[in-house]
Amino acid sequence: MSAAVRIPEFITVEEYLEGELLSDIRHEYYDGKVIKMAGSSDRHNVAVGHFYRKIADRLDGGPCQTFFTDMKVRLKMRNADLFYYPDVMVACDPLDRNRFYREKPKFWLEVLSGDENKDRVEKYLASQRIASMEEFVIVSADPEKPEVNIARKADDWEGEIVATGEVTFRSIGVTVSVDELYAKLVRM
Repeated sequence: MSAAVRIPEFITVEEYLEGELLSDIRHEYYDGKVIKMAGSSDRHNVAVGHFYRKIADRLDGGPCQTFFTDMKVRLKMRNADLFYYPDVMVACDPLDRNRFYREKPKFWLEVLSGDENKDRVEKYLASQRIASMEEFVIVSADPEKPEVNIARKADDWEGEIVATGEVTFRSIGVTVSVDELYAKLVRM
């Protein structure tokens, strides 16, 4: 008879970070609770990789770092520690250099997946609690309905939706055509 594995109800930030190094799956952290992340679809995976490349290529050689999927963002809300895995994140503060997470990103992009409410509400609201955050972007992974929804701190977090033409991510100085962003997805 095998013994049951007891999962603690609360773990520290240090235990969470250590556990993530050993785990084959990713988890988000909500003030002591660890939540397993769902796997992504092929379309979501291709979209994240493609959007990352389009942004990272344009920022190459500059002071900012572009990350995707495996780099966490850490924030505090009401004295609670939270960790998320943005699909794409850009951080420019030279003092924000933890090996496993960033605390001062300026740009956060999410590709819509199965849990749209988490992206559209929870992560959107959480991003606004980061003082350095300037833009939060949600993009559709559906090439039949391209949509880039940009919320900017400078515009009091009001959303702008771009479905055709060019989209400019002002916080990082990147302009790209919507067709270019969705080119890989159209071929799937």
